[in-house]
Amino acid sequence: MPVKLSHGGALGAAPQAVQAIATWAQGQTHRVIQLAHPYGTSVDTQNRFARTLPGMTALYFAERVESGQVTQSRFEALRAVAPMVKAMDGGDLRSTVRGQAVALVCFAGARSEFLNPLYSKSGPDTVRGISEFLDLLKNLLQTMSGGLPGQLDGVQLGLLSSLVYQLFLNTDQHGAYDVSGKRYEAGVRGISVKLTSVNHPKELIDLAGDDVPLKSYLTKSTVVRGQGKVQPGAEEAPKEAGIGKPIRFIELSVFDTGPGMGLRWLSKKSGARSYADFGVADELAAVRECFEKHATTKSVQSAGVGLSTAVSAMGKLNAFMTLRTGRMSLYQDFSTGVAQSNFVPKPRRPKGQAAPQIAGTGYTVCFRVS
Repeated sequence: MPVKLSHGGALGAAPQAVQAIATWAQGQTHRVIQLAHPYGTSVDTQNRFARTLPGMTALYFAERVESGQVTQSRFEALRAVAPMVKAMDGGDLRSTVRGQAVALVCFAGARSEFLNPLYSKSGPDTVRGISEFLDLLKNLLQTMSGGLPGQLDGVQLGLLSSLVYQLFLNTDQHGAYDVSGKRYEAGVRGISVKLTSVNHPKELIDLAGDDVPLKSYLTKSTVVRGQGKVQPGAEEAPKEAGIGKPIRFIELSVFDTGPGMGLRWLSKKSGARSYADFGVADELAAVRECFEKHATTKSVQSAGVGLSTAVSAMGKLNAFMTLRTGRMSLYQDFSTGVAQSNFVPKPRRPKGQAAPQIAGTGYTVCFRVS
């Protein structure tokens, strides 16, 4: 594994790396992480690696770590992760991960699995209420950027807190259990909020690589109009933003390493036990169905409205959402100017191509704040 990711794992790379590591771990009898030579001899390098989402996840799932001639046991390696977990549980958000980011990660089986900022008690089904998530989000944004909440009005903050709450509630209910209802002995679920700041639009757009939908969204988002409100149909030419002023995007991710949305849904609906039990088209239909209002796998009358509420929130924020689960790699651009209240994602890969199967479900919602 690399010790670091470009731009700190921007544009959803870090949470998807967590899912990829879990996929690897679930398929290995002996889980050995190999890192470059400096890791084995430098405490500073060990701490820097442990203060990243992929790093702490890899050390959690690994049996041992090899670096040159140095071998660490899992117990030894996790010593570097312990301070971050303590910071998460104690609300010391600035000390959770490196860079302009904050993470709250629940490690199955850990003493502090049910982090205090997310859970009211140490146990399943005790996620804090939506009003507490509003306060949490304010703290997350304030910690990350030193004043960013001031750029978001009360409505926007309310929408964001609703989004985080609904997605994490779904993750808590479905990402910690296998399809038979048994709680995973090893697994990860959590929330991360990242501020990506660049000085020029091209830097950010280039970072998207060959992801055409994301590049298109970023291109639109890094163009500003002239002074005053532009009326529909006006011919005013756009001009690039960011000259002399940083361009900042919020990336909000909710992730887990459970069975994935499609398998979870179809296990309840048709008794599926693995992805071999259904096709890619059936999986896509199941994922979309999960977002429909009142769709739920829980026998609770009020359940099932959460994900549709999250979709509505993203539409009002002009956000770009990516969803990686099972064999699905999907996106939805909510900045098109067309009113959107439904989840109508499109595949990010060429038509007919499924993505490699991955553990869990990872959402990343990206939107510009300056």
